[in-house]
Amino acid sequence: MREIVNQALQKLLNEYPEGISSTQLAEVAGISRQAAHKQLRKLLDARQLTATGKARACRYQSVAVAPKVTPLRQRLEVASAGSSYRLSARLLLDGVEAGEVTLDFTGVAELGEEFLDEIFHVWAPAHSAVTLRVAHLPARFAPMLFNLGQLRGPEVGVQNRAG
Repeated sequence: MREIVNQALQKLLNEYPEGISSTQLAEVAGISRQAAHKQLRKLLDARQLTATGKARACRYQSVAVAPKVTPLRQRLEVASAGSSYRLSARLLLDGVEAGEVTLDFTGVAELGEEFLDEIFHVWAPAHSAVTLRVAHLPARFAPMLFNLGQLRGPEVGVQNRAG
């Protein structure tokens, strides 16, 4: 069975150099998604594969194909992570290495002070090489964001842009 899984994996990695999911491997090899995930985890531990993303959004690539690329810009959708608590902010920014990160507030219905504090007073100072930009911030939340800078000083470089 391992040979069948390895053949299916090689086929998929050749067809999809940008990465494959455990579900794709399971379908091609004719095994359960959990069994496919177990095999992929073994290959990750042996450093034969790399993984990007988390949970079902995880994509696996061959080490030979997966160069380490740090994007210059990255856009994060705040509404997709939730915007009330510190944990939401940590999860949203986990693994961010881009030089410029745009926080897109499109669709945000509520915004917590803990969330903003975690981003601008905890995460931003620890990642000084990253520039944070704010996009599509609803007008009712602007006072909260700009009061952050007044409370802690000018080190919070918040820029609101419409794009």
